[in-house]
Amino acid sequence: MIPVREFVASLVYPTEWLAGGAGWDKLCRDIILLSDEKVWLQNTENSEFKDTLVFVKAHAFPAYSSTFDLLLRFFQQAGVVGIVFQGGKRSDFSKATLMLADHLGLPLVWIDAPINYSVFAKQFYTVFVQRTQQARQRIRQVRGRLEKAFHESFTLAAWMDIIERELFVTATLRLTEREQLGPMEAKWQLRDGQKTLQIPIQVLQQAIFLELVPREPCPLLHADEDLLWLEEFTGVLSAQTGFFLLVELPGVASQSEWACSFESALYYSVSRLPVIRANDAGSLIRSTAQVPESHESVSAHRRLGLITAKQVHSVGLLWVSCLGDGVDRQRFHRIADRPYAYRSFSQATLHLREQVLRLCADARYAIGTQSALTSCVPWKDWRDNEGIVLFCFGLPRDGVNLVERIVREFIHQLEIRLQTSLRSYFVRRNVVEMSHAADLLEVAVAMTERSYADFLSVLSQSKSVQFADQSVDVVNRILPAPSQGSSYEHALHVLQPLVRDEGNLPLLEALEAYLECGAKMQAAAEKLYLHRNTLRYRLKRAEKLLNVSLDDDQMRFVYQLAIRTWRLRNPSPLA
Repeated sequence: MIPVREFVASLVYPTEWLAGGAGWDKLCRDIILLSDEKVWLQNTENSEFKDTLVFVKAHAFPAYSSTFDLLLRFFQQAGVVGIVFQGGKRSDFSKATLMLADHLGLPLVWIDAPINYSVFAKQFYTVFVQRTQQARQRIRQVRGRLEKAFHESFTLAAWMDIIERELFVTATLRLTEREQLGPMEAKWQLRDGQKTLQIPIQVLQQAIFLELVPREPCPLLHADEDLLWLEEFTGVLSAQTGFFLLVELPGVASQSEWACSFESALYYSVSRLPVIRANDAGSLIRSTAQVPESHESVSAHRRLGLITAKQVHSVGLLWVSCLGDGVDRQRFHRIADRPYAYRSFSQATLHLREQVLRLCADARYAIGTQSALTSCVPWKDWRDNEGIVLFCFGLPRDGVNLVERIVREFIHQLEIRLQTSLRSYFVRRNVVEMSHAADLLEVAVAMTERSYADFLSVLSQSKSVQFADQSVDVVNRILPAPSQGSSYEHALHVLQPLVRDEGNLPLLEALEAYLECGAKMQAAAEKLYLHRNTLRYRLKRAEKLLNVSLDDDQMRFVYQLAIRTWRLRNPSPLA
Protein backbone atom coordinates (compact mmCIF):
# COMPACT_ATOMS: atom_id res chain seq x y z
CA MET A 1 0.00 0.00 0.00
CA ILE A 2 1.12 3.53 -0.84
CA PRO A 3 0.44 6.78 1.06
CA VAL A 4 -1.66 9.19 -1.02
CA ARG A 5 0.93 11.96 -0.59
CA GLU A 6 3.77 9.73 -1.86
CA PHE A 7 1.86 8.62 -4.95
CA VAL A 8 0.65 12.07 -6.00
CA ALA A 9 4.17 13.46 -5.53
CA SER A 10 5.48 10.80 -7.95
CA LEU A 11 3.22 11.93 -10.81
CA VAL A 12 4.90 13.58 -13.77
CA TYR A 13 1.81 15.74 -14.42
CA PRO A 14 1.19 19.11 -12.74
CA THR A 15 -1.21 18.62 -9.84
CA GLU A 16 -2.84 20.90 -7.29
CA TRP A 17 -3.78 19.89 -3.78
CA LEU A 18 -7.18 21.43 -3.07
CA ALA A 19 -8.37 20.12 0.28
CA GLY A 20 -8.41 17.22 2.77
CA GLY A 21 -4.91 17.66 4.23
CA ALA A 22 -5.78 15.44 7.23
CA GLY A 23 -5.81 12.38 4.96
CA TRP A 24 -2.65 12.93 2.89
CA ASP A 25 -0.84 10.02 4.58
CA LYS A 26 -3.63 7.44 4.31
CA LEU A 27 -2.58 4.21 2.59
CA CYS A 28 -4.00 3.40 -0.83
CA ARG A 29 -4.25 -0.14 -2.21
CA ASP A 30 -5.82 0.45 -5.66
CA ILE A 31 -7.12 2.96 -8.24
CA ILE A 32 -10.79 2.93 -9.29
CA LEU A 33 -12.33 4.78 -12.26
CA LEU A 34 -15.74 6.26 -11.36
CA SER A 35 -18.06 6.03 -14.36
CA ASP A 36 -21.49 5.22 -12.85
CA GLU A 37 -23.52 8.37 -12.27
CA LYS A 38 -25.74 6.59 -9.70
CA VAL A 39 -22.84 5.23 -7.64
CA TRP A 40 -23.79 7.20 -4.51
CA LEU A 41 -27.09 5.34 -4.40
CA GLN A 42 -25.27 2.03 -3.78
CA ASN A 43 -24.78 0.46 -0.38
CA THR A 44 -21.92 2.23 1.37
CA GLU A 45 -20.92 -1.01 3.13
CA ASN A 46 -19.64 -2.37 -0.18
CA SER A 47 -15.88 -3.02 0.29
CA GLU A 48 -15.14 -2.18 -3.35
CA PHE A 49 -14.09 1.37 -2.49
CA LYS A 50 -12.28 0.68 0.80
CA ASP A 51 -8.69 1.98 0.85
CA THR A 52 -8.85 3.05 -2.79
CA LEU A 53 -8.04 6.22 -4.72
CA VAL A 54 -10.95 7.29 -6.99
CA PHE A 55 -10.26 8.77 -10.44
CA VAL A 56 -13.06 11.13 -11.52
CA LYS A 57 -13.42 12.90 -14.89
CA ALA A 58 -15.10 16.30 -15.11
CA HIS A 59 -17.41 15.41 -17.99
CA ALA A 60 -19.01 12.59 -15.92
CA PHE A 61 -19.22 14.40 -12.55
CA PRO A 62 -18.85 18.18 -12.87
CA ALA A 63 -17.34 19.68 -9.74
CA TYR A 64 -19.85 22.56 -9.76
CA SER A 65 -22.89 20.20 -9.57
CA SER A 66 -24.74 19.81 -6.29
CA THR A 67 -24.43 16.05 -6.50
CA PHE A 68 -20.64 16.26 -6.16
CA ASP A 69 -20.98 17.11 -2.45
CA LEU A 70 -23.19 14.06 -1.98
CA LEU A 71 -20.54 12.00 -3.74
CA LEU A 72 -17.90 13.20 -1.27
CA ARG A 73 -20.02 12.02 1.66
CA PHE A 74 -20.54 8.64 -0.01
CA PHE A 75 -16.80 8.25 -0.54
CA GLN A 76 -16.08 9.04 3.08
CA GLN A 77 -18.58 6.42 4.27
CA ALA A 78 -17.31 3.81 1.75
CA GLY A 79 -13.68 4.10 2.99
CA VAL A 80 -12.16 5.96 0.02
CA VAL A 81 -8.74 7.45 0.87
CA GLY A 82 -8.64 10.18 -1.78
CA ILE A 83 -10.06 11.69 -5.01
CA VAL A 84 -8.16 12.66 -8.15
CA PHE A 85 -10.30 14.99 -10.31
CA GLN A 86 -9.23 15.39 -13.93
CA GLY A 87 -10.46 18.14 -16.24
CA GLY A 88 -12.69 21.22 -15.85
CA LYS A 89 -11.49 24.41 -14.22
CA ARG A 90 -10.04 25.22 -10.83
CA SER A 91 -12.92 27.61 -10.25
CA ASP A 92 -15.48 24.77 -10.64
CA PHE A 93 -14.79 23.76 -7.01
CA SER A 94 -16.84 25.96 -4.70
CA LYS A 95 -15.56 27.07 -1.35
CA ALA A 96 -18.26 24.98 0.35
CA THR A 97 -17.07 21.84 -1.50
CA LEU A 98 -13.48 22.37 -0.40
CA MET A 99 -14.56 23.02 3.19
CA LEU A 100 -16.58 19.79 3.12
CA ALA A 101 -13.55 17.81 1.85
CA ASP A 102 -11.41 19.30 4.64
CA HIS A 103 -14.07 18.43 7.19
CA LEU A 104 -14.28 14.83 5.96
CA GLY A 105 -10.48 14.48 5.82
CA LEU A 106 -10.77 13.37 2.21
CA PRO A 107 -7.79 14.45 0.01
CA LEU A 108 -8.90 16.20 -3.16
CA VAL A 109 -6.37 16.57 -6.02
CA TRP A 110 -7.00 18.38 -9.31
CA ILE A 111 -5.17 17.60 -12.58
CA ASP A 112 -5.68 19.94 -15.54
CA ALA A 113 -3.64 17.89 -18.05
CA PRO A 114 -5.52 15.40 -20.26
CA ILE A 115 -4.71 11.96 -18.90
CA ASN A 116 -6.38 8.59 -19.43
CA TYR A 117 -7.27 6.29 -16.56
CA SER A 118 -5.07 3.47 -17.96
CA VAL A 119 -1.97 5.69 -17.89
CA PHE A 120 -2.84 6.91 -14.42
CA ALA A 121 -3.36 3.36 -13.11
CA LYS A 122 -0.09 2.15 -14.71
CA GLN A 123 1.77 4.87 -12.84
CA PHE A 124 0.17 3.75 -9.58
CA TYR A 125 1.01 0.07 -10.05
CA THR A 126 4.60 0.94 -11.00
CA VAL A 127 5.08 2.84 -7.75
CA PHE A 128 3.24 0.09 -5.83
CA VAL A 129 5.52 -2.68 -7.15
CA GLN A 130 8.69 -0.66 -6.55
CA ARG A 131 7.69 0.08 -2.98
CA THR A 132 6.78 -3.56 -2.31
CA GLN A 133 10.09 -4.80 -3.75
CA GLN A 134 12.07 -2.34 -1.67
CA ALA A 135 10.25 -3.43 1.49
CA ARG A 136 10.80 -7.12 0.68
CA GLN A 137 14.50 -6.55 -0.04
CA ARG A 138 14.94 -4.69 3.24
CA ILE A 139 13.23 -7.45 5.19
CA ARG A 140 15.23 -10.19 3.44
CA GLN A 141 18.46 -8.45 4.35
CA VAL A 142 17.40 -8.57 8.00
CA ARG A 143 16.47 -12.25 7.63
CA GLY A 144 19.94 -12.94 6.23
CA ARG A 145 21.54 -11.24 9.23
CA LEU A 146 19.38 -13.36 11.55
CA GLU A 147 20.49 -16.57 9.83
CA LYS A 148 24.12 -15.55 10.12
CA ALA A 149 23.77 -14.41 13.74
CA PHE A 150 22.35 -17.81 14.72
CA HIS A 151 25.75 -19.43 14.14
CA GLU A 152 27.39 -16.82 16.37
CA SER A 153 25.05 -17.17 19.37
CA PHE A 154 25.34 -20.13 21.71
CA THR A 155 22.52 -19.55 24.21
CA LEU A 156 18.81 -18.88 24.00
CA ALA A 157 19.19 -15.55 25.83
CA ALA A 158 21.78 -14.31 23.31
CA TRP A 159 19.55 -15.38 20.42
CA MET A 160 16.55 -13.51 21.88
CA ASP A 161 18.68 -10.36 22.24
CA ILE A 162 19.63 -10.61 18.56
CA ILE A 163 15.94 -10.92 17.57
CA GLU A 164 15.03 -7.80 19.55
CA ARG A 165 17.94 -5.80 18.14
CA GLU A 166 17.42 -6.76 14.49
CA LEU A 167 13.60 -6.54 14.36
CA PHE A 168 13.07 -3.60 16.78
CA VAL A 169 10.66 -5.70 18.87
CA THR A 170 10.18 -6.99 22.38
CA ALA A 171 10.50 -10.77 22.25
CA THR A 172 9.06 -13.13 24.87
CA LEU A 173 8.44 -16.86 25.15
CA ARG A 174 5.16 -18.12 26.59
CA LEU A 175 4.41 -21.76 27.42
CA THR A 176 0.92 -22.82 26.38
CA GLU A 177 -1.22 -25.91 26.13
CA ARG A 178 -1.06 -27.89 22.89
CA GLU A 179 -4.82 -27.60 22.39
CA GLN A 180 -4.60 -23.79 22.25
CA LEU A 181 -2.36 -23.75 19.20
CA GLY A 182 -5.03 -24.92 16.77
CA PRO A 183 -3.58 -25.30 13.27
CA MET A 184 -0.12 -24.19 14.49
CA GLU A 185 0.07 -21.13 12.21
CA ALA A 186 1.86 -17.88 12.87
CA LYS A 187 -0.44 -14.85 12.91
CA TRP A 188 -0.82 -11.23 13.94
CA GLN A 189 -3.26 -10.42 16.70
CA LEU A 190 -3.96 -7.89 19.44
CA ARG A 191 -2.66 -8.96 22.83
CA ASP A 192 -3.08 -6.65 25.81
CA GLY A 193 -3.97 -3.88 23.37
CA GLN A 194 -0.72 -4.25 21.40
CA LYS A 195 -0.17 -5.63 17.91
CA THR A 196 1.67 -8.92 18.40
CA LEU A 197 3.14 -11.53 16.06
CA GLN A 198 2.67 -14.99 17.56
CA ILE A 199 4.88 -17.81 16.25
CA PRO A 200 4.03 -21.31 17.58
CA ILE A 201 6.96 -23.66 18.25
CA GLN A 202 6.56 -27.36 19.03
CA VAL A 203 9.44 -28.84 21.06
CA LEU A 204 8.96 -32.49 21.97
CA GLN A 205 5.59 -32.54 23.75
CA GLN A 206 5.62 -28.89 24.74
CA ALA A 207 4.02 -26.01 22.84
CA ILE A 208 5.57 -22.56 23.13
CA PHE A 209 4.66 -19.17 21.64
CA LEU A 210 7.38 -16.78 20.50
CA GLU A 211 5.67 -13.38 20.77
CA LEU A 212 7.07 -10.29 19.05
CA VAL A 213 5.70 -6.85 19.95
CA PRO A 214 7.04 -4.10 17.60
CA ARG A 215 8.46 -1.08 19.38
CA GLU A 216 7.48 2.41 18.26
CA PRO A 217 8.77 3.47 15.89
CA CYS A 218 9.60 0.20 14.08
CA PRO A 219 11.35 1.03 10.78
CA LEU A 220 10.83 -2.52 9.50
CA LEU A 221 7.06 -2.67 9.95
CA HIS A 222 4.59 -0.48 8.11
CA ALA A 223 0.86 -0.96 8.04
CA ASP A 224 0.97 -3.00 4.85
CA GLU A 225 4.00 -5.20 5.64
CA ASP A 226 2.39 -7.63 8.07
CA LEU A 227 2.22 -10.33 5.41
CA LEU A 228 5.91 -9.87 4.55
CA TRP A 229 6.85 -10.58 8.17
CA LEU A 230 4.81 -13.78 8.09
CA GLU A 231 6.44 -14.88 4.84
CA GLU A 232 10.06 -13.98 5.62
CA PHE A 233 10.55 -14.23 9.40
CA THR A 234 8.33 -16.94 10.86
CA GLY A 235 10.22 -19.87 9.32
CA VAL A 236 13.71 -18.88 10.41
CA LEU A 237 12.56 -17.72 13.86
CA SER A 238 10.58 -20.87 14.65
CA ALA A 239 13.30 -23.28 13.46
CA GLN A 240 16.23 -21.59 15.15
CA THR A 241 14.44 -20.70 18.37
CA GLY A 242 13.17 -24.28 18.49
CA PHE A 243 16.76 -25.55 18.39
CA PHE A 244 17.80 -23.46 21.40
CA LEU A 245 14.67 -24.54 23.28
CA LEU A 246 15.54 -28.17 22.54
CA VAL A 247 19.06 -27.61 23.84
CA GLU A 248 17.96 -25.98 27.10
CA LEU A 249 14.85 -28.01 27.93
CA PRO A 250 15.33 -30.48 30.81
CA GLY A 251 15.62 -34.13 29.82
CA VAL A 252 17.34 -33.70 26.46
CA ALA A 253 20.66 -32.29 27.63
CA SER A 254 22.70 -35.28 26.50
CA GLN A 255 21.30 -35.18 22.97
CA SER A 256 21.91 -31.45 22.61
CA GLU A 257 25.44 -31.80 23.92
CA TRP A 258 26.13 -34.48 21.31
CA ALA A 259 24.72 -32.21 18.59
CA CYS A 260 27.52 -29.73 19.33
CA SER A 261 30.25 -32.28 20.07
CA PHE A 262 33.34 -33.16 18.11
CA GLU A 263 32.06 -36.71 17.72
CA SER A 264 28.96 -35.49 15.88
CA ALA A 265 31.15 -33.46 13.51
CA LEU A 266 33.30 -36.54 12.91
CA TYR A 267 30.28 -38.78 12.29
CA TYR A 268 28.69 -36.26 9.94
CA SER A 269 31.92 -36.04 7.89
CA VAL A 270 33.03 -39.68 7.97
CA SER A 271 29.59 -41.04 7.07
CA ARG A 272 29.74 -39.06 3.82
CA LEU A 273 33.05 -40.43 2.60
CA PRO A 274 32.64 -42.17 -0.81
CA VAL A 275 33.99 -45.49 0.53
CA ILE A 276 31.73 -45.62 3.59
CA ARG A 277 28.39 -44.34 2.30
CA ALA A 278 25.67 -46.89 2.99
CA ASN A 279 22.15 -47.46 1.74
CA ASP A 280 19.23 -49.65 2.74
CA ALA A 281 19.10 -51.58 -0.53
CA GLY A 282 22.76 -52.60 -0.40
CA SER A 283 23.37 -51.44 -3.98
CA LEU A 284 26.09 -49.15 -5.21
CA ILE A 285 23.85 -46.09 -5.21
CA ARG A 286 25.17 -43.44 -2.86
CA SER A 287 22.96 -42.03 -0.14
CA THR A 288 23.51 -39.66 2.71
CA ALA A 289 23.67 -40.88 6.27
CA GLN A 290 20.62 -40.36 8.43
CA VAL A 291 21.20 -37.35 10.66
CA PRO A 292 18.47 -35.80 12.84
CA GLU A 293 17.01 -32.54 11.56
CA SER A 294 17.96 -30.70 14.73
CA HIS A 295 21.60 -31.59 14.10
CA GLU A 296 21.49 -30.57 10.44
CA SER A 297 20.45 -27.07 11.50
CA VAL A 298 23.77 -26.67 13.33
CA SER A 299 26.50 -25.70 10.90
CA ALA A 300 29.98 -27.21 11.11
CA HIS A 301 31.35 -23.74 11.89
CA ARG A 302 29.04 -23.37 14.86
CA ARG A 303 29.72 -26.86 16.20
CA LEU A 304 33.49 -26.64 15.91
CA GLY A 305 33.46 -23.15 17.36
CA LEU A 306 32.12 -24.59 20.61
CA ILE A 307 35.03 -27.01 20.94
CA THR A 308 38.29 -26.17 22.68
CA ALA A 309 41.31 -28.46 22.53
CA LYS A 310 44.83 -28.55 23.84
CA GLN A 311 47.72 -28.79 21.43
CA VAL A 312 47.76 -32.16 19.71
CA HIS A 313 50.97 -33.79 18.41
CA SER A 314 49.58 -37.08 17.13
CA VAL A 315 46.30 -38.50 15.85
CA GLY A 316 45.44 -42.20 16.11
CA LEU A 317 42.67 -44.26 14.50
CA LEU A 318 41.63 -47.71 15.68
CA TRP A 319 39.28 -49.63 13.36
CA VAL A 320 37.33 -52.44 15.06
CA SER A 321 34.79 -54.91 13.66
CA CYS A 322 33.08 -58.01 15.12
CA LEU A 323 33.24 -61.32 13.30
CA GLY A 324 30.30 -63.72 13.19
CA ASP A 325 27.40 -63.84 15.64
CA GLY A 326 29.34 -64.60 18.75
CA VAL A 327 28.28 -61.44 20.60
CA ASP A 328 26.12 -62.10 23.66
CA ARG A 329 22.88 -60.43 22.54
CA GLN A 330 21.21 -60.81 25.92
CA ARG A 331 23.67 -58.34 27.38
CA PHE A 332 22.52 -55.56 25.06
CA HIS A 333 20.99 -52.56 26.75
CA ARG A 334 20.13 -49.17 25.39
CA ILE A 335 21.81 -46.32 27.22
CA ALA A 336 19.81 -43.11 27.64
CA ASP A 337 22.31 -40.78 26.03
CA ARG A 338 22.97 -42.81 22.88
CA PRO A 339 22.96 -40.34 19.96
CA TYR A 340 19.80 -40.52 17.90
CA ALA A 341 21.83 -40.39 14.69
CA TYR A 342 23.13 -43.91 15.41
CA ARG A 343 19.66 -45.49 15.31
CA SER A 344 20.28 -47.10 11.88
CA PHE A 345 23.15 -49.30 13.12
CA SER A 346 22.81 -52.84 14.42
CA GLN A 347 22.66 -53.55 18.13
CA ALA A 348 25.94 -55.50 17.89
CA THR A 349 27.77 -52.44 16.54
CA LEU A 350 26.25 -50.12 19.15
CA HIS A 351 27.09 -52.57 21.94
CA LEU A 352 30.68 -52.68 20.64
CA ARG A 353 30.81 -48.89 20.77
CA GLU A 354 29.52 -48.84 24.37
CA GLN A 355 32.19 -51.28 25.48
CA VAL A 356 34.89 -49.25 23.74
CA LEU A 357 33.73 -46.11 25.55
CA ARG A 358 33.83 -47.92 28.90
CA LEU A 359 37.37 -49.11 28.25
CA CYS A 360 38.42 -45.61 27.19
CA ALA A 361 37.45 -44.39 30.65
CA ASP A 362 39.81 -46.95 32.20
CA ALA A 363 43.03 -45.28 33.38
CA ARG A 364 45.06 -48.24 32.08
CA TYR A 365 44.38 -47.21 28.50
CA ALA A 366 45.95 -43.84 27.81
CA ILE A 367 44.47 -43.80 24.30
CA GLY A 368 41.11 -42.84 25.79
CA THR A 369 42.23 -40.31 28.35
CA GLN A 370 44.63 -38.07 26.44
CA SER A 371 42.08 -35.66 25.03
CA ALA A 372 38.48 -34.57 25.46
CA LEU A 373 38.12 -34.92 21.69
CA THR A 374 38.40 -38.72 21.84
CA SER A 375 35.44 -40.06 19.83
CA CYS A 376 34.02 -43.45 18.92
CA VAL A 377 32.06 -43.37 15.66
CA PRO A 378 30.15 -46.29 14.07
CA TRP A 379 30.46 -46.82 10.31
CA LYS A 380 28.62 -48.80 7.64
CA ASP A 381 29.83 -49.28 4.09
CA TRP A 382 28.11 -50.09 0.81
CA ARG A 383 28.71 -53.82 1.36
CA ASP A 384 26.76 -53.69 4.66
CA ASN A 385 29.92 -54.13 6.73
CA GLU A 386 29.64 -52.41 10.10
CA GLY A 387 32.01 -51.52 12.88
CA ILE A 388 33.43 -48.64 14.87
CA VAL A 389 36.45 -46.41 14.53
CA LEU A 390 38.03 -44.88 17.63
CA PHE A 391 39.66 -41.47 17.12
CA CYS A 392 42.42 -40.64 19.62
CA PHE A 393 43.96 -37.17 19.82
CA GLY A 394 47.01 -36.35 21.88
CA LEU A 395 48.99 -39.58 21.59
CA PRO A 396 52.70 -39.12 22.36
CA ARG A 397 54.90 -38.96 19.27
CA ASP A 398 57.45 -41.24 20.89
CA GLY A 399 56.89 -44.53 22.62
CA VAL A 400 55.67 -46.61 19.65
CA ASN A 401 56.12 -49.86 21.58
CA LEU A 402 54.08 -48.48 24.49
CA VAL A 403 51.19 -47.50 22.23
CA GLU A 404 51.28 -50.91 20.51
CA ARG A 405 51.12 -52.70 23.85
CA ILE A 406 48.18 -50.58 24.98
CA VAL A 407 46.25 -51.18 21.75
CA ARG A 408 46.82 -54.95 21.91
CA GLU A 409 45.64 -55.06 25.51
CA PHE A 410 42.69 -52.86 24.62
CA ILE A 411 41.51 -55.26 21.88
CA HIS A 412 42.13 -58.28 24.13
CA GLN A 413 39.88 -56.81 26.83
CA LEU A 414 37.21 -56.07 24.24
CA GLU A 415 37.24 -59.67 23.03
CA ILE A 416 36.82 -60.88 26.62
CA ARG A 417 33.90 -58.53 27.27
CA LEU A 418 32.13 -59.25 24.00
CA GLN A 419 33.02 -62.98 23.98
CA THR A 420 33.76 -62.88 20.26
CA SER A 421 36.68 -62.47 17.87
CA LEU A 422 37.55 -58.99 16.65
CA ARG A 423 39.53 -57.66 13.75
CA SER A 424 41.19 -54.29 14.18
CA TYR A 425 43.65 -52.01 12.47
CA PHE A 426 45.56 -49.16 14.09
CA VAL A 427 47.07 -46.22 12.23
CA ARG A 428 48.74 -43.14 13.63
CA ARG A 429 49.91 -39.87 12.14
CA ASN A 430 52.21 -37.30 13.71
CA VAL A 431 51.10 -33.71 13.10
CA VAL A 432 52.43 -30.26 13.71
CA GLU A 433 51.01 -28.83 16.93
CA MET A 434 47.26 -28.32 16.36
CA SER A 435 44.66 -26.84 18.67
CA HIS A 436 41.87 -25.90 16.26
CA ALA A 437 39.05 -28.43 16.05
CA ALA A 438 38.50 -27.74 12.33
CA ASP A 439 42.12 -28.70 11.49
CA LEU A 440 41.93 -31.87 13.57
CA LEU A 441 38.65 -32.82 11.91
CA GLU A 442 40.24 -32.47 8.47
CA VAL A 443 43.18 -34.67 9.47
CA ALA A 444 40.93 -37.33 11.04
CA VAL A 445 38.64 -37.56 8.00
CA ALA A 446 41.60 -37.79 5.61
CA MET A 447 43.17 -40.57 7.70
CA THR A 448 39.85 -42.42 7.77
CA GLU A 449 39.48 -42.39 4.01
CA ARG A 450 43.06 -43.51 3.36
CA SER A 451 43.12 -46.32 5.94
CA TYR A 452 39.72 -47.80 5.13
CA ALA A 453 40.96 -50.15 2.40
CA ASP A 454 43.80 -51.37 4.61
CA PHE A 455 41.38 -52.16 7.40
CA LEU A 456 39.09 -54.22 5.13
CA SER A 457 41.99 -56.54 4.33
CA VAL A 458 42.30 -57.30 8.06
CA LEU A 459 38.83 -58.88 8.14
CA SER A 460 40.04 -62.03 6.34
CA GLN A 461 43.21 -62.52 8.39
CA SER A 462 43.80 -64.54 11.52
CA LYS A 463 45.46 -61.81 13.57
CA SER A 464 43.09 -59.77 15.73
CA VAL A 465 45.05 -56.53 15.45
CA GLN A 466 47.40 -55.08 12.85
CA PHE A 467 49.38 -51.86 12.77
CA ALA A 468 49.96 -49.62 9.77
CA ASP A 469 53.73 -49.67 10.22
CA GLN A 470 54.11 -53.41 10.98
CA SER A 471 52.15 -55.27 8.33
CA VAL A 472 53.64 -58.61 7.23
CA ASP A 473 51.63 -58.98 4.03
CA VAL A 474 51.78 -55.70 2.14
CA VAL A 475 49.74 -57.15 -0.72
CA ASN A 476 46.85 -58.00 1.59
CA ARG A 477 46.67 -54.39 2.67
CA ILE A 478 46.28 -53.16 -0.89
CA LEU A 479 43.24 -55.13 -2.04
CA PRO A 480 40.14 -54.99 0.23
CA ALA A 481 38.59 -58.18 1.59
CA PRO A 482 39.74 -61.02 -0.70
CA SER A 483 37.27 -63.86 -0.54
CA GLN A 484 39.71 -66.78 -0.83
CA GLY A 485 43.43 -67.22 -1.09
CA SER A 486 45.91 -64.40 -1.46
CA SER A 487 45.17 -60.93 -2.75
CA TYR A 488 47.16 -61.64 -5.91
CA GLU A 489 44.96 -64.62 -6.77
CA HIS A 490 41.88 -62.54 -6.16
CA ALA A 491 43.22 -59.73 -8.36
CA LEU A 492 44.09 -62.25 -11.09
CA HIS A 493 40.53 -63.58 -10.99
CA VAL A 494 39.06 -60.07 -11.20
CA LEU A 495 41.27 -59.09 -14.16
CA GLN A 496 41.07 -62.48 -15.94
CA PRO A 497 39.14 -61.20 -19.01
CA LEU A 498 41.97 -58.73 -19.71
CA VAL A 499 45.10 -60.71 -18.76
CA ARG A 500 44.33 -64.17 -20.18
CA ASP A 501 44.88 -62.91 -23.74
CA GLU A 502 47.99 -60.88 -24.55
CA GLY A 503 46.02 -59.05 -27.20
CA ASN A 504 43.97 -57.42 -24.42
CA LEU A 505 46.98 -56.04 -22.54
CA PRO A 506 46.60 -52.64 -24.29
CA LEU A 507 43.11 -52.53 -22.82
CA LEU A 508 44.55 -53.21 -19.37
CA GLU A 509 47.13 -50.44 -19.82
CA ALA A 510 44.42 -48.04 -20.96
CA LEU A 511 42.29 -48.90 -17.92
CA GLU A 512 45.29 -48.59 -15.59
CA ALA A 513 46.29 -45.17 -16.92
CA TYR A 514 42.69 -43.93 -16.77
CA LEU A 515 42.29 -45.01 -13.13
CA GLU A 516 45.69 -43.75 -11.99
CA CYS A 517 45.01 -40.36 -13.58
CA GLY A 518 41.89 -39.94 -11.46
CA ALA A 519 39.44 -40.88 -14.26
CA LYS A 520 40.64 -37.92 -16.34
CA MET A 521 40.48 -38.83 -20.02
CA GLN A 522 42.88 -36.18 -21.37
CA ALA A 523 45.58 -36.83 -18.75
CA ALA A 524 45.43 -40.61 -19.40
CA ALA A 525 45.60 -40.11 -23.18
CA GLU A 526 48.71 -37.93 -22.85
CA LYS A 527 50.33 -40.47 -20.54
CA LEU A 528 49.84 -43.24 -23.12
CA TYR A 529 50.54 -40.98 -26.14
CA LEU A 530 47.10 -41.86 -27.51
CA HIS A 531 44.31 -39.85 -29.05
CA ARG A 532 41.32 -39.30 -26.76
CA ASN A 533 39.03 -41.21 -29.11
CA THR A 534 41.42 -44.19 -29.19
CA LEU A 535 41.56 -44.27 -25.40
CA ARG A 536 37.79 -43.96 -25.17
CA TYR A 537 37.38 -46.90 -27.59
CA ARG A 538 39.74 -49.10 -25.54
CA LEU A 539 37.94 -48.24 -22.29
CA LYS A 540 34.60 -49.17 -23.85
CA ARG A 541 36.04 -52.57 -24.87
CA ALA A 542 37.44 -53.09 -21.36
CA GLU A 543 34.07 -52.26 -19.82
CA LYS A 544 32.38 -54.78 -22.11
CA LEU A 545 34.86 -57.57 -21.28
CA LEU A 546 34.71 -56.88 -17.54
CA ASN A 547 30.94 -56.31 -17.60
CA VAL A 548 31.23 -53.20 -15.39
CA SER A 549 30.61 -49.48 -15.67
CA LEU A 550 33.50 -47.12 -15.04
CA ASP A 551 31.00 -44.41 -14.13
CA ASP A 552 30.69 -46.15 -10.75
CA ASP A 553 33.38 -44.81 -8.44
CA GLN A 554 33.24 -47.96 -6.27
CA MET A 555 34.06 -50.10 -9.32
CA ARG A 556 36.93 -47.79 -10.26
CA PHE A 557 38.22 -48.12 -6.68
CA VAL A 558 38.14 -51.94 -6.77
CA TYR A 559 39.80 -52.28 -10.20
CA GLN A 560 42.49 -49.75 -9.39
CA LEU A 561 43.49 -51.78 -6.32
CA ALA A 562 43.28 -55.03 -8.30
CA ILE A 563 45.61 -53.71 -11.01
CA ARG A 564 48.07 -52.41 -8.41
CA THR A 565 48.14 -55.86 -6.76
CA TRP A 566 48.58 -57.63 -10.10
CA ARG A 567 51.45 -55.27 -10.98
CA LEU A 568 53.44 -56.47 -7.95
CA ARG A 569 54.30 -59.59 -9.96
CA ASN A 570 53.83 -58.14 -13.45
CA PRO A 571 55.70 -54.82 -13.64
CA SER A 572 54.51 -52.47 -16.33
CA PRO A 573 56.88 -51.94 -19.28
CA LEU A 574 55.91 -48.26 -19.08
CA ALA A 575 57.58 -48.06 -15.67
